[in-house]
Amino acid sequence: MLEITARRAAASWRMALFGCALALCLAMGVLHPPGASALGEQCSGGKVKGMGSFLQTRAQQQWSFGKLGFNLSSSPRACSGSQGTGGKPQVSFVPLGSPAALRHWGAEDGSLHVEGFGFLANFVATDIAPSGPVSEEGSMLAKMKAALGSDLAVVPVTQTAIAIAAHPPQLPAHAACTVPRINSVQLQKVFSGELKNWRQLNAASDPNLGGDCDQAITRIVRDESSGTTYQFKHYLSSINPAPLACSGKEKRTWAQLQAPFGGETSPNQEWPRNAACSEGEGPVTTVSGPIAEGGGGPLGYVRETPGTITYGSLPEAQQQAPGQVIDVYNGVKFADPENGEGGAACGAANYVRPAGWEGGVDIDWSQVYGSDPNIGEVAKNAYPICTLTYDVAATNRFSAKAATTVHDYLAFAVDKEGGQAAVRNIGYHDLPSPIVKAATAAIAHIDGEETEEEGGEEEEGGGGEEEGGEGTVLCRAEPALIEGVLTCPKGEGFSGTVWGSNPETVASFESLSGPELTVKCTDGFYAGEFAENGAGISGGISGFHFGAEGEPCSSTFPGEPAVNVGFENPPYYASRFVYSNSSAPQGFFQLRREDEAPPLLRVQSPIWGVLFCIYESGGLGFSVTNGSPTEMVMSSKWKLLEDGAEGACPTVLGGSAHLSLTRDEGQPFYIAGK
Repeated sequence: MLEITARRAAASWRMALFGCALALCLAMGVLHPPGASALGEQCSGGKVKGMGSFLQTRAQQQWSFGKLGFNLSSSPRACSGSQGTGGKPQVSFVPLGSPAALRHWGAEDGSLHVEGFGFLANFVATDIAPSGPVSEEGSMLAKMKAALGSDLAVVPVTQTAIAIAAHPPQLPAHAACTVPRINSVQLQKVFSGELKNWRQLNAASDPNLGGDCDQAITRIVRDESSGTTYQFKHYLSSINPAPLACSGKEKRTWAQLQAPFGGETSPNQEWPRNAACSEGEGPVTTVSGPIAEGGGGPLGYVRETPGTITYGSLPEAQQQAPGQVIDVYNGVKFADPENGEGGAACGAANYVRPAGWEGGVDIDWSQVYGSDPNIGEVAKNAYPICTLTYDVAATNRFSAKAATTVHDYLAFAVDKEGGQAAVRNIGYHDLPSPIVKAATAAIAHIDGEETEEEGGEEEEGGGGEEEGGEGTVLCRAEPALIEGVLTCPKGEGFSGTVWGSNPETVASFESLSGPELTVKCTDGFYAGEFAENGAGISGGISGFHFGAEGEPCSSTFPGEPAVNVGFENPPYYASRFVYSNSSAPQGFFQLRREDEAPPLLRVQSPIWGVLFCIYESGGLGFSVTNGSPTEMVMSSKWKLLEDGAEGACPTVLGGSAHLSLTRDEGQPFYIAGK
């Protein structure tokens, strides 16, 4: 019998739908799991947990607890108290990377890997679609099915762009080199190591030997196997499908360097390098991973290090390195990865649904790509490097309560007015309608066990209050890693004032569009009251600015006046710290007002009203990394609201800041999980 997505309509309505043709049913949002369903009513499920893709981190954060998310949205697909049973089942997400999530569910060797995590995820997020067919022994789909004892629903949940972040040289006694754009041929040559010097790039501001741009290019790549790398190397293979120099004794192609598994070092982690050159090849440029591992590591490293270039998902780049993102040629013009509204410029990406998508179960999406070096011939402003990203669910592995929430959550995520609306302005783009139909067909098959499995939801899915990774705890003492979660020592939770300062250069702001401007600040101040769970208390942030009366910021406004920089529209009562995972960065900070009004930034002369620029946030992120002391890094992009500097305010401003966080009297402060 056919059932609507919510599976909660009256029997007469289900009977009326019995004769629907598949295409019509999908268009109406009708889903059809075979046999009796063990799912409960909409919003009657329990807590669940997902893990995986760094690329999906911002989306999962918004879907899980954002103002338009699963538990707050008014969408009929949400569970915010007015839908279904009125329940608000919670979903948490641990960003660990696509390969780690696939390995967790057996994609590498056919066995589940729970050790080190302390839980079995109810769904996994990946930018690498599990390859098939499921009938082929040794395929990813076959191994995962065997490990879980269940068929798989592979669900495209959103799409985004892969941005290129470049930090050209800043040589002593030279003007800063600029490279605002790059064509596809040169981009491929840069990452193969063949194009060696910044001055060789067509868009370099100074192509002369000994000039501003005369420095070797350093490639910064992911330390770990990565879904973003997988998709980026596919794009590079579309530019150059030939075997690559310095890729080993048997020259390999970009396509052969995509695979996330295999050997001590997976092909995904390998790049052309001098150590792999054969006789007569090379040399190639230096290729290196950043000191900090994790999804945002390379972007943060490039932001701070002149002479480097990297790649990363647009949502990560908007937070980690907004001032370093450059345009890429799309066959017609140089295109920005952002669409002007904060989302990805991926509306023209053409994804061909795989054979058998209508069936919804064990579908191989691994050959579905969105990159097209000549996409500009279809839509002139389209960005050429786009990708889908997926959540994978088991069709019959977990308890009915866990399966009900996974089903409801993914149905919300792909809904145009639900999850798609929640993330379309933070680096993602709505799924094309044909892909939504395929996603809906897969979600229809998510079902649960009629009887609770041994160990129950608490053990398998992470629904218990004591489960690691759910919630945030601020600590006085350094947390320990217990079952994959950083945990405060007993009795060492902290509630009180958090201070931020640094005696060195703490902030810089630079023009990204419009009049040129650079502001550098050597003094910064941050203070706020926070509860042990990371939530702001007693008014939240009491101070957050750069520059001071005795030591204001320097500027390149006409006449080079001193300025101060601060957030314009307090109070930020809803600000909070959020723990995300055990590797650096361990969490993030959200600067938020209760009414969700966007933060405003004021750049002004110390003499009130003489000179000022007011900006609205176009992308603002704060990463938090535990240490002695704990460090908070701000990456931001600002759009001009008011020009009080006679036309000297840039229309778009990029900003970064670095603060050390402590408790009273410089005592240590850490962020941990629960």
